[in-house]
Amino acid sequence: MALVVVVPGPSGPGGSRSPGTRSLGPLSVGPLSVGPVSVGPLSVGSGVRRTDSVQRVVTALSSSVRAVRGPVPRSGDVVVLDVADLFAGRTEHDKKAYQGAGKASGEANGVATHDETEELTEALLSGWWTSATRIGKFEGHPDRRRRPGPGLSSHSSGSPNNPASQNTASQNALSQNSVSPGETRPHGATEPGAEAIDGSDVRARTSALSAALSASPYFRGSPELAAAEARALSRYLTDLKLRHEVRDRTQAAILPDTKVVVGHGIGALIAYEALCALSDAVSVTFVSLGAAMCGPQQVFTRLEPAPRNEQGHWPAAIRRWFNVVAHSDPTAMIAPQLTERFGPGIEDEVIEIKTSCGDLQPYLLDRATGRALATGLVG
Repeated sequence: MALVVVVPGPSGPGGSRSPGTRSLGPLSVGPLSVGPVSVGPLSVGSGVRRTDSVQRVVTALSSSVRAVRGPVPRSGDVVVLDVADLFAGRTEHDKKAYQGAGKASGEANGVATHDETEELTEALLSGWWTSATRIGKFEGHPDRRRRPGPGLSSHSSGSPNNPASQNTASQNALSQNSVSPGETRPHGATEPGAEAIDGSDVRARTSALSAALSASPYFRGSPELAAAEARALSRYLTDLKLRHEVRDRTQAAILPDTKVVVGHGIGALIAYEALCALSDAVSVTFVSLGAAMCGPQQVFTRLEPAPRNEQGHWPAAIRRWFNVVAHSDPTAMIAPQLTERFGPGIEDEVIEIKTSCGDLQPYLLDRATGRALATGLVG
Protein backbone atom coordinates (compact mmCIF):
# COMPACT_ATOMS: atom_id res chain seq x y z
CA MET A 1 0.00 0.00 0.00
CA ALA A 2 1.00 3.63 -0.30
CA LEU A 3 -0.75 6.63 1.27
CA VAL A 4 0.60 10.19 1.80
CA VAL A 5 -1.02 12.75 4.10
CA VAL A 6 0.37 16.25 3.68
CA VAL A 7 -0.60 18.18 6.81
CA PRO A 8 0.60 21.73 7.35
CA GLY A 9 0.90 21.36 11.09
CA PRO A 10 2.01 23.70 13.87
CA SER A 11 5.62 24.07 12.82
CA GLY A 12 5.37 27.82 12.53
CA PRO A 13 4.76 30.34 15.32
CA GLY A 14 3.18 28.64 18.29
CA GLY A 15 4.11 25.18 17.11
CA SER A 16 6.79 22.74 18.06
CA ARG A 17 6.82 20.01 15.44
CA SER A 18 9.81 19.84 13.16
CA PRO A 19 8.99 20.90 9.59
CA GLY A 20 9.26 18.66 6.57
CA THR A 21 8.25 15.10 5.92
CA ARG A 22 7.12 12.94 8.80
CA SER A 23 7.38 9.50 7.30
CA LEU A 24 5.03 6.84 8.53
CA GLY A 25 5.00 4.77 5.38
CA PRO A 26 4.20 4.91 1.68
CA LEU A 27 0.38 5.73 1.38
CA SER A 28 -0.23 9.34 0.28
CA VAL A 29 -2.92 11.70 1.59
CA GLY A 30 -2.51 15.16 0.17
CA PRO A 31 -1.93 18.57 1.73
CA LEU A 32 -4.58 20.06 4.00
CA SER A 33 -5.34 23.74 4.46
CA VAL A 34 -2.26 25.91 4.70
CA GLY A 35 -3.36 29.33 5.88
CA PRO A 36 -1.79 31.26 8.75
CA VAL A 37 -4.86 30.60 10.90
CA SER A 38 -6.21 27.33 9.51
CA VAL A 39 -3.22 25.04 9.40
CA GLY A 40 -4.58 21.57 9.96
CA PRO A 41 -7.52 19.25 9.76
CA LEU A 42 -9.10 20.61 12.94
CA SER A 43 -7.89 24.20 12.98
CA VAL A 44 -9.97 26.55 15.08
CA GLY A 45 -10.60 30.28 15.25
CA SER A 46 -8.46 33.26 14.54
CA GLY A 47 -4.93 33.13 15.91
CA VAL A 48 -5.20 29.52 17.06
CA ARG A 49 -2.92 26.85 15.59
CA ARG A 50 -4.04 23.28 16.17
CA THR A 51 -3.87 20.15 14.07
CA ASP A 52 -4.93 16.56 14.43
CA SER A 53 -2.36 14.02 15.46
CA VAL A 54 -1.18 11.66 12.75
CA GLN A 55 -2.86 8.78 14.56
CA ARG A 56 -6.21 10.60 14.53
CA VAL A 57 -5.98 11.04 10.77
CA VAL A 58 -5.00 7.40 10.30
CA THR A 59 -7.87 6.29 12.55
CA ALA A 60 -10.39 8.31 10.49
CA LEU A 61 -9.00 6.94 7.24
CA SER A 62 -9.13 3.39 8.54
CA SER A 63 -12.68 3.82 9.79
CA SER A 64 -14.05 5.04 6.46
CA VAL A 65 -12.22 2.33 4.48
CA ARG A 66 -13.36 -0.37 6.92
CA ALA A 67 -16.96 0.84 6.57
CA VAL A 68 -16.90 0.02 2.85
CA ARG A 69 -14.99 -3.26 3.42
CA GLY A 70 -11.82 -1.99 1.81
CA PRO A 71 -8.19 -2.78 2.70
CA VAL A 72 -7.49 -0.89 5.92
CA PRO A 73 -4.18 1.04 5.89
CA ARG A 74 -1.80 0.53 8.78
CA SER A 75 -0.25 3.48 10.58
CA GLY A 76 3.03 2.47 8.97
CA ASP A 77 1.48 2.98 5.54
CA VAL A 78 1.00 6.73 5.93
CA VAL A 79 3.33 9.64 5.15
CA VAL A 80 2.47 13.02 6.66
CA LEU A 81 3.94 16.07 4.95
CA ASP A 82 4.16 19.43 6.75
CA VAL A 83 4.37 22.65 4.69
CA ALA A 84 3.18 25.22 7.23
CA ASP A 85 6.73 26.42 7.85
CA LEU A 86 7.03 27.47 4.20
CA PHE A 87 3.91 29.63 4.38
CA ALA A 88 4.95 31.07 7.75
CA GLY A 89 8.37 31.96 6.42
CA ARG A 90 6.99 33.62 3.32
CA THR A 91 4.61 35.76 5.40
CA GLU A 92 7.57 37.60 6.94
CA HIS A 93 9.32 37.74 3.56
CA ASP A 94 6.23 39.30 1.98
CA LYS A 95 6.09 42.06 4.59
CA LYS A 96 9.66 43.10 3.71
CA ALA A 97 9.20 42.65 -0.04
CA TYR A 98 6.08 44.80 -0.12
CA GLN A 99 7.65 47.74 1.75
CA GLY A 100 8.48 50.27 -0.93
CA ALA A 101 8.31 47.68 -3.71
CA GLY A 102 6.74 48.78 -6.96
CA LYS A 103 4.87 46.54 -9.35
CA ALA A 104 7.92 45.98 -11.57
CA SER A 105 10.23 44.95 -8.72
CA GLY A 106 7.62 42.64 -7.26
CA GLU A 107 7.07 40.87 -10.57
CA ALA A 108 10.83 40.56 -11.12
CA ASN A 109 11.10 38.58 -7.90
CA GLY A 110 8.10 36.42 -8.72
CA VAL A 111 6.04 38.07 -5.99
CA ALA A 112 2.92 40.12 -6.67
CA THR A 113 2.66 43.51 -5.00
CA HIS A 114 0.70 43.69 -1.77
CA ASP A 115 -2.22 45.48 -3.46
CA GLU A 116 -2.40 42.85 -6.20
CA THR A 117 -2.53 40.08 -3.62
CA GLU A 118 -5.23 41.96 -1.71
CA GLU A 119 -7.26 42.40 -4.89
CA LEU A 120 -7.13 38.65 -5.52
CA THR A 121 -8.02 38.02 -1.88
CA GLU A 122 -11.05 40.28 -2.28
CA ALA A 123 -12.13 38.44 -5.43
CA LEU A 124 -11.88 35.06 -3.67
CA LEU A 125 -13.90 36.30 -0.70
CA SER A 126 -16.51 37.76 -3.03
CA GLY A 127 -16.90 34.39 -4.74
CA TRP A 128 -17.19 32.61 -1.39
CA TRP A 129 -19.80 35.12 -0.25
CA THR A 130 -21.89 34.56 -3.38
CA SER A 131 -21.62 30.80 -2.87
CA ALA A 132 -22.58 31.04 0.81
CA THR A 133 -25.66 33.10 0.06
CA ARG A 134 -26.68 30.70 -2.71
CA ILE A 135 -26.43 27.57 -0.59
CA GLY A 136 -28.00 29.37 2.36
CA LYS A 137 -25.40 28.34 4.94
CA PHE A 138 -25.73 31.28 7.31
CA GLU A 139 -26.47 31.48 11.00
CA GLY A 140 -28.47 34.10 12.83
CA HIS A 141 -30.88 36.65 11.39
CA PRO A 142 -31.99 36.04 7.79
CA ASP A 143 -30.84 39.56 6.89
CA ARG A 144 -27.30 38.16 6.98
CA ARG A 145 -28.05 36.62 3.58
CA ARG A 146 -29.07 39.88 1.91
CA ARG A 147 -26.70 41.70 -0.37
CA PRO A 148 -25.43 44.69 1.64
CA GLY A 149 -25.76 48.25 0.47
CA PRO A 150 -22.85 50.09 -1.17
CA GLY A 151 -19.92 51.36 0.84
CA LEU A 152 -18.82 51.19 4.44
CA SER A 153 -20.59 53.74 6.57
CA SER A 154 -18.57 55.75 9.04
CA HIS A 155 -21.73 56.05 11.13
CA SER A 156 -22.12 52.32 11.67
CA SER A 157 -22.96 51.54 15.25
CA GLY A 158 -20.68 49.49 17.47
CA SER A 159 -16.98 49.18 17.81
CA PRO A 160 -14.92 48.09 14.79
CA ASN A 161 -13.25 45.60 17.10
CA ASN A 162 -16.56 44.01 17.97
CA PRO A 163 -17.32 41.01 15.69
CA ALA A 164 -21.05 41.68 15.86
CA SER A 165 -20.64 45.28 14.72
CA GLN A 166 -18.17 44.14 12.07
CA ASN A 167 -20.77 41.79 10.66
CA THR A 168 -23.33 44.60 10.61
CA ALA A 169 -20.96 47.09 9.02
CA SER A 170 -19.76 44.53 6.52
CA GLN A 171 -23.24 44.22 5.08
CA ASN A 172 -22.69 47.67 3.58
CA ALA A 173 -19.44 46.84 1.79
CA LEU A 174 -20.17 43.72 -0.22
CA SER A 175 -22.75 44.31 -2.91
CA GLN A 176 -20.39 46.20 -5.19
CA ASN A 177 -18.18 43.10 -5.48
CA SER A 178 -20.57 40.19 -4.78
CA VAL A 179 -21.82 38.82 -8.08
CA SER A 180 -23.69 35.66 -8.91
CA PRO A 181 -22.76 33.49 -11.86
CA GLY A 182 -23.77 35.22 -15.07
CA GLU A 183 -23.99 38.66 -13.47
CA THR A 184 -21.76 41.58 -14.38
CA ARG A 185 -19.79 43.32 -11.70
CA PRO A 186 -21.53 46.53 -10.56
CA HIS A 187 -20.27 49.96 -11.56
CA GLY A 188 -17.15 50.85 -9.63
CA ALA A 189 -16.19 47.28 -8.84
CA THR A 190 -12.96 45.97 -10.28
CA GLU A 191 -11.35 42.71 -11.20
CA PRO A 192 -7.98 41.71 -9.70
CA GLY A 193 -5.16 43.42 -11.55
CA ALA A 194 -7.23 46.45 -12.57
CA GLU A 195 -5.46 49.81 -12.40
CA ALA A 196 -6.07 52.76 -10.13
CA ILE A 197 -7.43 50.86 -7.15
CA ASP A 198 -7.05 52.45 -3.74
CA GLY A 199 -5.32 49.90 -1.54
CA SER A 200 -7.09 51.05 1.61
CA ASP A 201 -10.47 50.59 -0.10
CA VAL A 202 -9.54 47.06 -1.14
CA ARG A 203 -8.44 46.19 2.39
CA ALA A 204 -11.65 47.66 3.82
CA ARG A 205 -13.78 45.61 1.44
CA THR A 206 -11.71 42.50 2.21
CA SER A 207 -12.24 42.96 5.94
CA ALA A 208 -15.94 43.54 5.40
CA LEU A 209 -16.35 40.45 3.27
CA SER A 210 -14.49 38.33 5.80
CA ALA A 211 -16.58 39.67 8.66
CA ALA A 212 -19.79 38.97 6.74
CA LEU A 213 -18.65 35.41 6.00
CA SER A 214 -18.25 34.80 9.73
CA ALA A 215 -22.02 34.33 9.75
CA SER A 216 -21.45 31.10 7.83
CA PRO A 217 -20.92 28.09 10.13
CA TYR A 218 -18.06 27.12 7.84
CA PHE A 219 -15.99 30.04 9.19
CA ARG A 220 -17.05 29.42 12.79
CA GLY A 221 -18.00 32.99 13.69
CA SER A 222 -14.48 34.35 13.21
CA PRO A 223 -14.42 37.68 11.33
CA GLU A 224 -10.78 37.11 10.32
CA LEU A 225 -10.74 33.43 9.34
CA ALA A 226 -12.12 33.79 5.79
CA ALA A 227 -9.61 36.55 5.00
CA ALA A 228 -6.75 34.47 6.40
CA GLU A 229 -7.70 31.50 4.20
CA ALA A 230 -8.15 33.70 1.13
CA ARG A 231 -4.79 35.40 1.70
CA ALA A 232 -3.05 32.04 2.04
CA LEU A 233 -4.54 30.93 -1.26
CA SER A 234 -3.68 34.28 -2.87
CA ARG A 235 -0.08 33.99 -1.71
CA TYR A 236 0.23 30.51 -3.15
CA LEU A 237 -1.19 31.68 -6.49
CA THR A 238 0.93 34.85 -6.77
CA ASP A 239 4.25 34.00 -5.09
CA LEU A 240 6.15 31.77 -7.51
CA LYS A 241 8.96 30.97 -5.08
CA LEU A 242 6.55 29.84 -2.37
CA ARG A 243 4.53 27.88 -4.90
CA HIS A 244 7.56 25.97 -6.15
CA GLU A 245 8.92 25.31 -2.64
CA VAL A 246 5.60 23.86 -1.49
CA ARG A 247 5.16 21.86 -4.67
CA ASP A 248 8.71 20.48 -4.61
CA ARG A 249 8.27 19.22 -1.05
CA THR A 250 4.99 17.57 -2.00
CA GLN A 251 6.50 15.93 -5.10
CA ALA A 252 9.30 14.49 -3.00
CA ALA A 253 6.77 12.75 -0.74
CA ILE A 254 4.96 11.01 -3.61
CA LEU A 255 6.99 7.88 -4.30
CA PRO A 256 6.76 5.28 -7.10
CA ASP A 257 4.83 2.93 -4.79
CA THR A 258 2.32 5.60 -3.78
CA LYS A 259 -1.20 4.44 -4.64
CA VAL A 260 -3.42 7.22 -3.29
CA VAL A 261 -2.98 10.98 -2.91
CA VAL A 262 -5.63 12.90 -0.96
CA GLY A 263 -5.76 16.69 -0.86
CA HIS A 264 -8.09 18.93 1.15
CA GLY A 265 -8.85 22.58 0.33
CA ILE A 266 -5.72 24.45 -0.72
CA GLY A 267 -3.90 21.16 -0.23
CA ALA A 268 -5.85 19.61 -3.09
CA LEU A 269 -4.56 22.39 -5.34
CA ILE A 270 -0.97 21.80 -4.16
CA ALA A 271 -1.31 18.05 -4.68
CA TYR A 272 -2.84 18.53 -8.15
CA GLU A 273 0.02 20.76 -9.33
CA ALA A 274 2.60 18.40 -7.84
CA LEU A 275 1.06 15.50 -9.74
CA CYS A 276 1.09 17.57 -12.94
CA ALA A 277 4.82 18.16 -12.46
CA LEU A 278 5.49 14.45 -11.80
CA SER A 279 4.05 13.50 -15.17
CA ASP A 280 3.92 9.69 -15.57
CA ALA A 281 6.65 9.00 -13.00
CA VAL A 282 3.89 7.69 -10.71
CA SER A 283 0.36 6.38 -11.19
CA VAL A 284 -2.06 7.20 -8.39
CA THR A 285 -5.69 7.60 -7.45
CA PHE A 286 -6.28 11.25 -6.57
CA VAL A 287 -8.95 12.10 -3.98
CA SER A 288 -9.70 15.82 -3.77
CA LEU A 289 -11.79 16.95 -0.79
CA GLY A 290 -13.33 20.43 -0.82
CA ALA A 291 -10.72 21.34 -3.42
CA ALA A 292 -9.67 24.94 -4.06
CA MET A 293 -10.08 24.15 -7.79
CA CYS A 294 -13.84 24.04 -7.11
CA GLY A 295 -13.70 27.68 -6.03
CA PRO A 296 -13.79 31.02 -7.86
CA GLN A 297 -12.72 31.28 -11.50
CA GLN A 298 -9.66 33.28 -10.41
CA VAL A 299 -8.18 30.07 -8.98
CA PHE A 300 -8.89 27.98 -12.06
CA THR A 301 -7.35 30.47 -14.49
CA ARG A 302 -4.14 30.61 -12.41
CA LEU A 303 -3.50 26.86 -12.36
CA GLU A 304 -0.10 25.51 -13.42
CA PRO A 305 -0.18 24.24 -16.13
CA ALA A 306 -2.66 26.85 -17.34
CA PRO A 307 -6.02 25.62 -18.67
CA ARG A 308 -6.31 25.31 -22.45
CA ASN A 309 -9.54 26.15 -24.25
CA GLU A 310 -11.16 26.65 -20.84
CA GLN A 311 -10.31 23.08 -19.78
CA GLY A 312 -7.87 22.12 -17.07
CA HIS A 313 -4.91 19.79 -17.61
CA TRP A 314 -5.34 16.14 -16.60
CA PRO A 315 -2.07 14.99 -14.96
CA ALA A 316 -0.53 11.87 -16.49
CA ALA A 317 0.19 10.71 -12.93
CA ILE A 318 -3.54 10.37 -12.16
CA ARG A 319 -5.13 7.10 -13.24
CA ARG A 320 -8.40 7.81 -11.40
CA TRP A 321 -9.80 10.98 -9.81
CA PHE A 322 -12.48 11.22 -7.12
CA ASN A 323 -13.73 14.70 -6.19
CA VAL A 324 -15.78 15.01 -3.00
CA VAL A 325 -17.39 18.29 -1.89
CA ALA A 326 -19.42 19.00 1.26
CA HIS A 327 -22.71 20.78 0.58
CA SER A 328 -21.89 23.09 3.52
CA ASP A 329 -18.56 24.32 2.08
CA PRO A 330 -19.00 27.71 0.34
CA THR A 331 -15.38 27.69 -0.86
CA ALA A 332 -15.94 24.57 -2.98
CA MET A 333 -19.65 24.75 -3.88
CA ILE A 334 -18.97 27.32 -6.61
CA ALA A 335 -18.03 24.58 -9.08
CA PRO A 336 -18.45 21.26 -7.23
CA GLN A 337 -18.54 19.27 -10.48
CA LEU A 338 -14.93 19.37 -11.64
CA THR A 339 -15.87 17.55 -14.84
CA GLU A 340 -17.08 20.98 -15.99
CA ARG A 341 -13.54 22.32 -15.68
CA PHE A 342 -11.32 19.30 -16.38
CA GLY A 343 -13.46 17.20 -18.70
CA PRO A 344 -15.00 13.73 -18.29
CA GLY A 345 -13.41 11.06 -16.13
CA ILE A 346 -13.65 12.70 -12.70
CA GLU A 347 -16.07 10.99 -10.30
CA ASP A 348 -17.74 13.97 -8.62
CA GLU A 349 -19.88 13.62 -5.49
CA VAL A 350 -21.52 16.23 -3.24
CA ILE A 351 -22.02 14.87 0.27
CA GLU A 352 -24.33 16.00 3.07
CA ILE A 353 -21.98 16.65 5.97
CA LYS A 354 -21.28 19.55 8.30
CA THR A 355 -17.73 20.78 8.01
CA SER A 356 -15.81 23.94 8.76
CA CYS A 357 -12.69 25.68 7.53
CA GLY A 358 -9.68 23.39 7.90
CA ASP A 359 -11.74 20.52 9.34
CA LEU A 360 -10.75 17.33 7.55
CA GLN A 361 -12.36 14.81 9.91
CA PRO A 362 -15.92 14.92 8.49
CA TYR A 363 -14.53 14.30 5.01
CA LEU A 364 -12.30 11.43 6.10
CA LEU A 365 -15.11 9.72 8.00
CA ASP A 366 -17.59 9.86 5.13
CA ARG A 367 -18.28 6.70 3.13
CA ALA A 368 -17.70 8.55 -0.16
CA THR A 369 -14.10 9.15 0.87
CA GLY A 370 -13.84 5.57 2.13
CA ARG A 371 -14.97 4.21 -1.24
CA ALA A 372 -12.47 6.39 -3.09
CA LEU A 373 -9.60 5.35 -0.82
CA ALA A 374 -10.54 1.67 -1.02
CA THR A 375 -10.67 1.84 -4.81
CA GLY A 376 -7.20 3.36 -4.96
CA LEU A 377 -5.69 0.94 -2.47
CA VAL A 378 -7.04 -2.10 -4.29
CA GLY A 379 -6.01 -0.87 -7.73
